[in-house]
Amino acid sequence: MERELLTEFRPLLPGLTLEGTKSLESFQNNILRPVIKFQQGFLKTYFEANSQFKPLITNKTSRTEFQETVKKFIGNQPNIKHQLIGSILGLLTENELEFYWKNQTEVNKRIHQMICQRIADTFY
Repeated sequence: MERELLTEFRPLLPGLTLEGTKSLESFQNNILRPVIKFQQGFLKTYFEANSQFKPLITNKTSRTEFQETVKKFIGNQPNIKHQLIGSILGLLTENELEFYWKNQTEVNKRIHQMICQRIADTFY
């Protein structure tokens, strides 16, 4: 399959692109957000099946605390963090991957933040 066809599966998220947006922010809004939204079902299933995450779901306190707990949980589990980032990278085109490799550290931070937010929103 041509990797460019992957873009056809991404949901449209209008209103995220503004003129004068920096390249990293544009990449986040136009590429990463739709891919992460597309992966919503995978992310939900992944965490529901993770026995280490189940106590976090059942022992929720405030929304803010839950978001921080999710962020710490993923951040302290390098294997999980890298699997999640890989699940996003696997759906990028070759040109998008080139951009990723040039900006890997910053893009990984953004992917991590967005996944944590999506998980917190899903399970709270």
